[in-house]
Amino acid sequence: MYLMADFFQKQMRSSEVIASVLSEEAEKYAPLPLESVKVGQSVPFDLYLKMKAKGSAEAKIARCCAPGDIFQEEWFEKLEKLNVPWLYFSLADVDQVFEYLQGHLEGFLQDETHSEVEKAQHVCDLTQVWVLRFFTAGKNRTGKQITLALSLVDGLLEGVKHVGGNALLLLEIRKQNLCVYTHSLNCCLLGLAFANYLGWSPDKARNFGLGALIHDIGYARLPRGLSAQEKEPSEDDMIKIQRHPLEGFRMLQSFAHIPWEALQMVLRHHENGDGSGYPEGLKLSAIPTWARIMRIIDSYEEYTSERPWRPPISPKEALWTMRQQWEESKTYDHHYLMAFITFIAGRPGAAKSA
Repeated sequence: MYLMADFFQKQMRSSEVIASVLSEEAEKYAPLPLESVKVGQSVPFDLYLKMKAKGSAEAKIARCCAPGDIFQEEWFEKLEKLNVPWLYFSLADVDQVFEYLQGHLEGFLQDETHSEVEKAQHVCDLTQVWVLRFFTAGKNRTGKQITLALSLVDGLLEGVKHVGGNALLLLEIRKQNLCVYTHSLNCCLLGLAFANYLGWSPDKARNFGLGALIHDIGYARLPRGLSAQEKEPSEDDMIKIQRHPLEGFRMLQSFAHIPWEALQMVLRHHENGDGSGYPEGLKLSAIPTWARIMRIIDSYEEYTSERPWRPPISPKEALWTMRQQWEESKTYDHHYLMAFITFIAGRPGAAKSA
């Protein structure tokens, strides 16, 4: 008998299912949107649910679908009714998950019954698994993976163009999962939408999107758990965290498929205009343009995303805070900050940039 059927036979209620990732398990499992699981087809890897027994303070993860099980339509419908947006998979299965999603993507994109937002969302799902796969690949990262990432960024760019005013809606959908992988994808989406607003060429936007997608890869070389903490980082933690731009640059500098400008985004996205940033404390004139823009996007995404130790702030509050930071210490590039504020505010007219 299917594992999922066992859950429903026990009359699982919504109070017994949780959708958030447990922090202590965040490095063992990753979320997979329910919509990405193909109804009526076999699943080639284990799927899990986060369970919380009624009256219990602790939650646990339980396998609900074994490799080879046909995912039934009734399961999908019941999970939807229980407001369960995510299933989970083991990080050990990330290659199989990527191949599974990639194998179904083309047919989904060609299906005219799906909206442009739904199609863009599926490209997002696949791209996030790519980020996860790339972060956890160790010494097995290859130029082929970067080429594949560029094709995914192309898909994201097309999605941003097609959904138009709904581009930022994609960002809001992604914020349901808190981890460095989602942050990377969010920054890529923001970067592509902003590049489109600025009137950049597709090639230029594509390369910028790649840089945004991999800008935090240096976290892969930091102690486990630094990117999924439940409390605000300590001073000692921050010393370790500040190593990630340089670590990321060292990891990627030999990849011929990554443009130099994108590598500079990896290395310098935490440099501040007043020289107070890291890793080198550069002043604004010495910071490459793409890294200056990435500093703005990275800050905005960070402010507007929830963290275990603080709630998110609204886009308006985030932009106001960033404007104040520029006025007080010239943290950001003023030209691009003003353009970004106008972009997020949705005012008429687009600031063109060569």
